[in-house]
Amino acid sequence: MRQSIVLTFFFAVQSVNSLQSSRPLAFVVPSCASNHYCGNGVLLHRQQRTKQLYLSDNEDEGEQIIPINNDRSILSKDDVPNILAGSSTFQKYGRPTDITSDSFGPLLPIAEAVDEATGGWGLTYADLHPATPRTTIGQAFLATNIFYAAGGLALGVQGDWFYGALTELAGIVSFVYHYTQLEFGKNRAEVRLALLVDYMTAGAALICGGVYMVQLGIDAIPFEALLTAIGASICLGLCWVWEFGYPYIFWHSLWHILSAVTGYLIGQDHLLSTAG
Repeated sequence: MRQSIVLTFFFAVQSVNSLQSSRPLAFVVPSCASNHYCGNGVLLHRQQRTKQLYLSDNEDEGEQIIPINNDRSILSKDDVPNILAGSSTFQKYGRPTDITSDSFGPLLPIAEAVDEATGGWGLTYADLHPATPRTTIGQAFLATNIFYAAGGLALGVQGDWFYGALTELAGIVSFVYHYTQLEFGKNRAEVRLALLVDYMTAGAALICGGVYMVQLGIDAIPFEALLTAIGASICLGLCWVWEFGYPYIFWHSLWHILSAVTGYLIGQDHLLSTAG
């Protein structure tokens, strides 16, 4: 029986692109009159996150379904092509359809403006499956937001409480956004709301840093800050090239680190220039 299950599972993985069902993984076996399982089972790929039992599509044939493992550590049929070649969430799922007052409340006009300006792309986000807030990789990803906290605190202690507070706030909201991203998965209104707020807080910090750079002048910006800014921009761009799972987590973690270092270096240089 175990050999039959293993062979069937292997066959199902190889045939993953031809499977169309959207329910969880389940091992389907026909029922015998003696209530014992008989015959060879068929492994159906069904994608969903509950641990609920489902009735067979062919109930008249007396099939019973036993869930095997519905958690996100199992690759879905969409994951195989994504691993081989980057595929964005926007390309896979299209424009969001849950931008409503129930989801965004008073922020709905801003959400609609972002959605319209970007053709629906702006409020889509990467599915980080199989990482969650409880996996080591997910927790390490969330921990990279500490660089914003450290940089903001250091700037505040040195005297720039305004830019330091903006950096701190950006780090907190970034943590909340990525936590919901890891927790809820793809196509959830809760994550889109957190993403919108993340745009607002990160944008405020970036604008403040940009003003500081203009005040300093391009020639006065520290060379290290220019390098980290370029590196951060490249990493952010690569997040949109590989907008799924572990590749996204890797590049976006580097974006967190390098952008936080850039902000700190610019803020520190601005403090030195105003003090002098």
